[in-house]
Amino acid sequence: MDTGHFPSGLRERAKNIAQKLRLRRRMPWNWCLQTASLGILPFGLVLHSPALLALAAIGLAAGCLDLPLPPMEHTDMKRFLPGLERLIGLECAWLAGPLDRRKKRQLVFLGLGAPIAAWFLWQQDFAPVGLVVMAAYLLHIRRKNREDGIEP
Repeated sequence: MDTGHFPSGLRERAKNIAQKLRLRRRMPWNWCLQTASLGILPFGLVLHSPALLALAAIGLAAGCLDLPLPPMEHTDMKRFLPGLERLIGLECAWLAGPLDRRKKRQLVFLGLGAPIAAWFLWQQDFAPVGLVVMAAYLLHIRRKNREDGIEP
């Protein structure tokens, strides 16, 4: 008898997995690996390189694992740790924020914009990607001007 709902055990396991992945994303090594993998992805799309695309996918997946690395403060990367912790904190604060109109708009733009940008990169059509980057920068300048009291 299928009621259309997940059994409570599966729902609980899914919540536990999601919580575990969120906690691992907060670890500096995992965050760096996943962010670097996202940085490799556009090059793999533009160059049509299966190796770079696979490397990006493997990096994203490996960033979800419990990496057996020493704490970052005991390595040469410790000078980057304050900045990384600030960026991770900003990401966690955004995720923990309420689902208001602004956040919904950001999620829609991300959900629609990422696949469209990936398609344009795959097609090696840089004009639309450049226009989006320029529009985002102009919106940033507009917001800064309003914060400084300058009306357009």
